[in-house]
This record gives sequence, C-alpha cells and structure tokens, in this order.
Amino acid sequence: MDKVIVFGMGKFFAEFAEKLFQQYEVVAILDNRLDVGKKEEYSYQGQTITVYHPSQIGKLEHYPVIIMIKDFWDVYRQLLELQVEDKRILFGRTMFSNDQKEKSIFAEGSRLMSQEGKLYFVDGEEEQAINSKAESRLFMHEYLRRRCKKQNPLIEAIANMPLTPFSRRWGAERGKPIDRYYIEEFLEKHKDMICGKVMEISDNAYTKRYGGDNVDESMVLHVDGWGKNTIKGNLETGEGIYDNWIDTLIFTQTLMFIYDTGKTVQNIYRMLKPGGTVLATVAGISQISRYEADNWGDFYSFHVDAVKRIFGEIFGVENIQVECFGNVKTAISLLYGLCCEDLKEEDFAYRDADYPVIIGIAAHKR
Repeated sequence: MDKVIVFGMGKFFAEFAEKLFQQYEVVAILDNRLDVGKKEEYSYQGQTITVYHPSQIGKLEHYPVIIMIKDFWDVYRQLLELQVEDKRILFGRTMFSNDQKEKSIFAEGSRLMSQEGKLYFVDGEEEQAINSKAESRLFMHEYLRRRCKKQNPLIEAIANMPLTPFSRRWGAERGKPIDRYYIEEFLEKHKDMICGKVMEISDNAYTKRYGGDNVDESMVLHVDGWGKNTIKGNLETGEGIYDNWIDTLIFTQTLMFIYDTGKTVQNIYRMLKPGGTVLATVAGISQISRYEADNWGDFYSFHVDAVKRIFGEIFGVENIQVECFGNVKTAISLLYGLCCEDLKEEDFAYRDADYPVIIGIAAHKR
C-alpha cells in the first residue's frame, strides 16, 4: 500500500475518508486551520495520524501529497510555493468524487497533472494548460459540455426540439393522454374500495368502469350542476355537501383547480360515511389546463410532501396511502403532447420519485 500525505480535512476529506484509507497508508495530514508550529492527532479506525500546518511539509518525508479539497486551486498553488515537486502532487478530486460532473470529467483516464509549476488537464494525448482558479472552473464546464455532447446524442436532440408542443390537448386527439395511464393504473389498484354509494366529479365513467356491481348508487357532482342526473355542489365552500353522505368519492384531477385545498379536503372528509374512502389523483409535472384555468383557475401542481400533509392533517397520516407515478421520459412526453400509444409499456413501469407526473391518494375515514 503506497504511503501518502493528505492535504485537507474538510467535507470532501470526510466524505471519502473510507476510500482514501482503503487505498493508501496515510502517514501525515496537512491542514491550514492548524496554527503554525502546532500539531494535532487524527484517529481513523484505531490508527493515529499527526496533523501539521502545511508550512511543516519540508520536515516530512517526500511522499506524494493528495489534495483532499474539491476546490483545489489555492492549495495547489500553496504547495508549489512550499517547493513541493510537481510529481508529488495528486488531486483527490480526480480520484474519489461521486459527483456526476466529476465522474464525467475524469472518466476514461482523464486527470489533472502538475508539471514545471503549471497545472494541466490531460485527456489521452491531449494536454490543456490551466493558468488560474477562474480558468480552471471555466475549462471544466466547457470540457464537460463537449464530452457530454459526444457521449449523449440526446443532448443535441433536446437542444433542437421545437419551442411549442406537438399537442396542447395531451395527445388526446390521437390516443390516450399519458397522465391517464397512471390515473387508471391507480384506480385499478384500488377498485375494491369503489363500492356502495359512489360519487364522481363531472361524470361517472370511472365509477362504472372500476366499481361495477359493487356500486349501489352512482352520483355525479359538479360545481355548476352540468349534465344529466348531476348534483350541484361545491367542495371548496361546502355548498350542497352533506355529512356522512357517500361511501366512495372518485376525485381525479380536480384539486389543482380549487384554491382552498385544506377546506376542500375537510368537506370531503365530512361527506364520507365512517369507513368511506376518497380516491384522488393530482397533477405533478403537467402543463396548464387552459379550459379549466379559464373557467375556474388552475392553481397548483403537487408534490408528494404536499398531499401527505394536506390529507394527513385531516384524515390522519395512518389513514392515507400516497403513490407517485412517472419518470423523466413520460414527463417530457406529456409536456410535448405525446400520447400513450407513442411510448412503450416499459416506459410507464419505471418510476422516479423526482419526476412525479401523477400522484395518487387513497384516504380512509375511520
């Protein structure tokens, strides 16, 4: 195991200490925070290592020095001023970082190298001199852009995409909207909860599709009372809403268009019978729904944390189930107006919580 001196004991050092000590025998540590002339001790898994001020490096044996500071430029210049030979200086940033940017920059043998008092970025046979801290940062970003474009043709494809979507109707004129895939997956999963006296917003298509023979009575609620056999009621104000009224509420893609979400969920809780359930879906990543925005207002897109708190405070966190649907591919496809038929089944199977297209909430009144 090679012996080395380490420069720096900050966050970067702490993050990669385990990897560092697995690969090297650390014989000394340098830290600018230590007063000149003083020493400290650092312990790692029973090993005690002396910590020195960098000015004491001349008194130490001539082992390689690994800079364990991510923003390395000032330390690099300091080592040169302390007359540390170029060949002794190594850069922990090129060796240990988990950062995706670092992995891309220093992949395939690319590295930083000090030679004759100058810093070079070496990529294969190509060498690029870096003459300042600012130039170092600028070069890294420019180099990463070039490499990523070379390795990922998708970057160029996205950069050349049109500024307007293929469809502003979620692709509904050509097939099933992508968000509907997730909404229906959620309802299919919870269809056993759709039973008894069931209410749905605007129409009862999902009640009939997923409730079937378990539905004793189907009701439709609309704020303006539009449609045949439709009850006029307002979930935000409570107008037309009765206590302990229904067994199940199918409440899909509606909460985004209601300003007072807390009051709305309170009224939903009030209208459910004990043991009743609301099956709700809300949009995460989505375009503005122009029709609803013009008629009622399009107020929100949601995150999992928001719906957990909104429903949990009223139903109790132990009585809600929250599920996130979507990934970056389906999110982009939805925004551009692709439909389900444009994608593959496996595109929908993968879920990435950082790209929520639809969030489903099953909340139970105990």
